[in-house]
This record gives sequence, structure tokens and C-alpha cells, in this order.
Amino acid sequence: MKKLKIISKDKEVKKVFAESEVMAILERMEDGIRVVAEGVMGVQRQLDGLTDEVYSFRAETNARFEQVDARFEQVDARFEQIDTRFEQVDARFEQVDARFKQINARFEKVEANQKITLDHLFCTDERFEVMEKELKEIKFELARLSEKILSSKETKSFSKRIAVIEKDMEKLRIFVHSRSKLKVA
Repeated sequence: MKKLKIISKDKEVKKVFAESEVMAILERMEDGIRVVAEGVMGVQRQLDGLTDEVYSFRAETNARFEQVDARFEQVDARFEQIDTRFEQVDARFEQVDARFKQINARFEKVEANQKITLDHLFCTDERFEVMEKELKEIKFELARLSEKILSSKETKSFSKRIAVIEKDMEKLRIFVHSRSKLKVA
């Protein structure tokens, strides 16, 4: 192939080609264009196939993501249920805590009352000891005086009264001792 030299637009080409040469060049160009066009069509077919695959993959991926989204929504719903349950359990624990505080306050009152009761029982026990001592002294004095002053009928009457008082005191003493064995924690 001969090289053409274009000098400018205004000037003419120095060499003129024959018609057969131009036709041969045009055929070669046409063959080249045809090869390029076939290549472009092949690439287009490949791109069409690839596009179909991409659309298919995209549809599959979208379907999978929809499934995953649905699962996440289910999990979110379960978490919301669990959160609600935890809030209910927490409220129940707060109620139980409040009840424990009430019970603890009641126990503290009971313990204070028990201590007061035990203190009273100990005081009563001490009084019984004093009364028993005085009763013994009275009995001794009554026995000494009865020989001198009182008749045997009066002495028997006093002795019966003293015996009743002693029985009552013994019953009270047993009651107080049974109660005084309680201990404050």
C-alpha cells in the first residue's frame, strides 16, 4: 500500500489511485469493519448473557435479602417480646423487694416487741422472787405468831390462803419461765 501524503486542504493530492486500487482498499476496509462488527456483536451477545446472569443473580440476591430481612424482623419481634418479659420480671422483682422491705420492717417491730416483752418477763420474774421471799418471811412470822396469838382455826384459814397464793404464784412462775426462755435474735 502506498502512502498518501496530504499537504493541505487547499492543495491537491499529488498521486491519483486507480479505481481497482481504491476498490481493493475499500474491500479490505470493509472486511476489517465486518470483523470488528462481528467482534462487537460477539461482545454484545456475551454482554447480553452476562446481563441476564447479573439480573438473575440480582433477583436471587434480592430474594435472599428479603428472606434475611424477614428473619431479622422475626428476631426483632422476639427481642421485643423478651424485652417486655424482662420489664414484667423487673416490675415483679420491684414488688418483691417492696414486700421484703415491709416484711423486714415488721420483723424489726416484732423483735423490738419481743425484747420489750422479755424485759417485762425478766422484771416479773424478779418480782416473783421478791414476793416468794416475802411470802416465806410472812409464813415464818405467821407460824411464830400463830402459836401465841391466833387460834388454830384462824391459822388454818391463813395457811389455806397462803397455799392458794403459792399455787397461783407457781403457775405464773412456770408461765414466765417458759416465756423468758425465748431469745432475741
